[in-house]
Amino acid sequence: MIYFTSLQTALDTISQRTSSSTFGLKLFKQCMEDLGNPQYKLNCVHVAGTNGKGSTSSFIATIAQESGLKVGLYTSPYLIHHNDRFRINGQDMSDEDLLKYINMTTHLWDKYALTMFEIDTLIAIWYFQDQKVDLAVFEVGLGGRLDATNVILPLVSVITTIGFDHMDFLGDRLDLIAFEKAGIIKENTPIISYSQGPLVDEVFERVAHERKAPYILSSVATQKSVDLFSQVIKKEGIEYTLSMNAKYQCINASLAIDCAQQLMKHYPRITQEHIHAGLKKTVWFGRFQKISESPLIIIDGAHNINGMEALVQSLSILPQPIHVLFSAIMGKDHEGMLEVLQPHVASITVTEFDFYRKQKASVLAINEAIHIIEDPHVAYLDLRNKLTTGTGIICGSLYFLSYMLNHVIDTKENTHEPL
Repeated sequence: MIYFTSLQTALDTISQRTSSSTFGLKLFKQCMEDLGNPQYKLNCVHVAGTNGKGSTSSFIATIAQESGLKVGLYTSPYLIHHNDRFRINGQDMSDEDLLKYINMTTHLWDKYALTMFEIDTLIAIWYFQDQKVDLAVFEVGLGGRLDATNVILPLVSVITTIGFDHMDFLGDRLDLIAFEKAGIIKENTPIISYSQGPLVDEVFERVAHERKAPYILSSVATQKSVDLFSQVIKKEGIEYTLSMNAKYQCINASLAIDCAQQLMKHYPRITQEHIHAGLKKTVWFGRFQKISESPLIIIDGAHNINGMEALVQSLSILPQPIHVLFSAIMGKDHEGMLEVLQPHVASITVTEFDFYRKQKASVLAINEAIHIIEDPHVAYLDLRNKLTTGTGIICGSLYFLSYMLNHVIDTKENTHEPL
C-alpha cells in the first residue's frame, strides 16, 4: 500500500490519475458500496450545470452557514490550491488533513481504477462525515449522470445554465447535454432549474416526471442596479444585494434562493433574513473578481461560449478601454469564445501555461489582431503596462486562472476582493 509523507508528492501522484477511458460510475459505485456507502449518512445538496454551478453552490452554502449550520462545500477545479476543493464554513481543508485522507484512499486506487476526481469525491464524503457537517453541498465535476458526485442522495438537486461544453463526453446537442445533467435528478427529490427553452425544459420535465421528483421552475431575478462593487436584484417582489456584480449572477442567486426555501423544510432555522445575509456575503474566486485595484484587473472563469457571453454582458460597467489576457485548454471552443469577446474589447493577447492539456498560443490566435505572448509572466507584465487607463481582464480556463494566481501574479501587491 502506498503511504505518502509529502502532500506535494501525493498531489503530483493523484493528478496523473486522469483517464477518459474509465468515465463512468460502475467501479466507483462498487467502491462506495464496499465501503458501506458512507455518502448516505450526509444531508446534501447537489448542483449541476454547464455554467454557474460553482457560484450557485457557494450561495447555497453561505445561506445555510448564516443560519448557524455547519456546512461542507465540495467544488472543482481548485483555484488557489487543492485544499480549497474541500471547505467547511468557508475554511479550506488543512494540509495535514488532506494528506491524511489521501493516504486513507491509496489501497483503493488500483482495485477500483479510481481517478483523481473520484479520490477527491471520496475524501470529501469522509471528511464531511468525520467533521459532522449539518449539510454538504456537492458541485458536479463533469456532466451529472456519470459524475462521481452522483453517488450521493441529496435533499435538493439544482441544475444551472446549460450550454455547450465537454461535448466529447456529453454530446453536441443541448438536449443531449441536458439529459446528462438531468442524471442528478433522484426519486422523489425536488429538482430546481429555470426555463432555458423547449429543448432543455422538455428533458428536465420528462426526467423529473419519470422519477416522481417535484420540478421547481425558478423565476429569474432582474438586475435593478449595479456598480463596481455590488448589485441589487429583484425576485418575486423582494430585493437582494449581491457582492458579486456580474449580470449572470441573477440566475445563480435565483436558484440559490429557491433551494434555500426548499431546505427550510428540513432546517426550520433558515429564514428569509439568512437568505439576504448569505447572498450579500457570498464571494466566489474567479468569477468577475478584482485582483488589482491600480491598475484595475479582473479575472473571470469564462471557459466556454456561454460563459464568455455572460462575461460580455457585464463589460459595460468597467472603465474603458478593456485589454484581455486569454488562455484555454485543448478541447475547448476557443475560436467561438474569442469571436464572442473580440468586438467588445480593445485588445486580446493569448498565452500558454504549464498544464498537460494547455493549448498552444499560436493555435489560440485565431486572427492577426490577436497578440501572441507565449510566456505568461511576460504576458501579464504586458497587460499591466497597457493599463494606464481602463481595465484588464484575465479569462479562459479555470486552470489558467489558478496558474496565474499561484505562479505569476504577486498576490501580496494585489487585492482579492470580489467586485
